[in-house]
Amino acid sequence: EWYLSNDGIWWRADKPAGTPGGPGGPSWGDGTAALNYLTADTNTYKQYYTLKESTEIRPWDQLVTLCDKLENTPLAVLEDTLSNYMDIDRTLWYLASEIAWTDDDSYVYKGKMDYYVYYEPETGRTMPLEYDGNSSFQTSAASSGLWTPFKNSGNTNYPLLTKLLSIPEVRQRYVAHYRTILQETFTEVNVNAVVDELNTLIASHVTSDPKKLYTTAQYTSGVPALKTFVATRRAFLLNNPEVAQIAPSIASVSHFNKAGREGITPEAQEPVNVQAKITSSSGINKVNLFYASGIVGGFTVAPMFDDGTHNDGAANDGTFGGTIPGFAAGTVVRYYVEAIANNAAKSASYLPTGAEHDVFVYTVNSAQATTKTGVVNEFVASNSNGLKDEAGDYEDWIALYNNPSSPVNLSGYYLSDAPAAPIKWRIPAD
Repeated sequence: EWYLSNDGIWWRADKPAGTPGGPGGPSWGDGTAALNYLTADTNTYKQYYTLKESTEIRPWDQLVTLCDKLENTPLAVLEDTLSNYMDIDRTLWYLASEIAWTDDDSYVYKGKMDYYVYYEPETGRTMPLEYDGNSSFQTSAASSGLWTPFKNSGNTNYPLLTKLLSIPEVRQRYVAHYRTILQETFTEVNVNAVVDELNTLIASHVTSDPKKLYTTAQYTSGVPALKTFVATRRAFLLNNPEVAQIAPSIASVSHFNKAGREGITPEAQEPVNVQAKITSSSGINKVNLFYASGIVGGFTVAPMFDDGTHNDGAANDGTFGGTIPGFAAGTVVRYYVEAIANNAAKSASYLPTGAEHDVFVYTVNSAQATTKTGVVNEFVASNSNGLKDEAGDYEDWIALYNNPSSPVNLSGYYLSDAPAAPIKWRIPAD
């Protein structure tokens, strides 16, 4: 539902069944399966990860390479290098969520079990995924109640936290995501509504369940405890000195075609101008425009200016301008804006706030042919017992019809089942 295909690789970070100290075994928190670089020998990793599925050749090599790049790349070039192998931004969202909800059965605490590692073949990048959240909402100080947003960031057993949060720019992106979670999701209003909804749904069933693990009284007292957890935890996190820093406010972001018309999708190879209205009590250090083509994949960054010469209005008026280069017809373009404050922390903010996986999107116009030289005359979208191909298989098929009387060479033409992606399949030459 949430991915482009069922392909790729996924591991569960735990000891495979049958190995010493397998599921439920000792030594939680030692970081053995926290994407630590163990050796170049893939067999070393097979002791601590379970390969659940793979459509890739030599999947363990992918895991070894990721761990090697994460732990052994010099910090000065780690972000640029690792971004080719890992979706860093999605990883930051994952870590922030795990720590906010104090999930002690996770990467953040055990560092050894109950999270997944997924290799996305469309981008060639890997990311951690939540797996088992049943130990969240921890309240005791001895367990998780006083986790700061930077839990285990000083523990070398946890390289995602130790390495990534040691990069100042990445750390501020992480803190910005933390603010978003606390402002938009981790609130008493939001959580209390979910708790009340679920309690209404299941309370009577809990009471009548003859085999429940906890008493009805424990369940009943647990309902307000969930609400108390959110109120107490949110206040604690908002009081963290780094989270409490004031980041810039991005009031709005708009894009324009070359004629200056707002929100109009561009023609093929036509640059797009982007404007962002930004204020900051501590001034602006810089503003960046991140853009990318396609549905998934990494972004290119370009500066935005408030100097009156970059389609930004008057100089120093709080409106920043930047340009996205032109792309081919039918290309999906994603973009978002980052603003960095001129305070000591260089606090960051984003619009959309869920960047870089909730972003602004437009599709470059596809020109319509003035003369129809051919049409799709017939198609079968689910062939099970009709025409067979030369291999004897019941493949889906289409029939093309030539309108003019003279032959037409379809070299360079494409077929697609998606208007937003018109060049999915190229018709063979000649």
